[in-house]
Amino acid sequence: MWSNSCSEANVARAAAQQYDPTFLERCTLVTSVEPCCMCAGACYWAGIGTVVYGLSERRLAELTGDNPENLTLDLSCHQVFAAGRRHVAIRGPFPELEEEIVTDHKDFW
Repeated sequence: MWSNSCSEANVARAAAQQYDPTFLERCTLVTSVEPCCMCAGACYWAGIGTVVYGLSERRLAELTGDNPENLTLDLSCHQVFAAGRRHVAIRGPFPELEEEIVTDHKDFW
């Protein structure tokens, strides 16, 4: 199954097509879980200036285990953005939100 349509990547691609780079560098993408490396790359290439997330990708992986619908790479968005030439500000994870986010994801996975 080809699963490359995460909402974060879709939003980043749509924003890049619709908005000027000087506007996008002042934009913030907010999501419940840390963007996977593909979504982080999409945010980077779109020129989005800030990413905010509640739960780490590693913590999500603990919840999903070997779920074939979530075969992620163990590569944080921090590593993806650090490898780029453009600064992307990152805010997250937020431990005070973890319990609520985990509750929502437990029912999904």
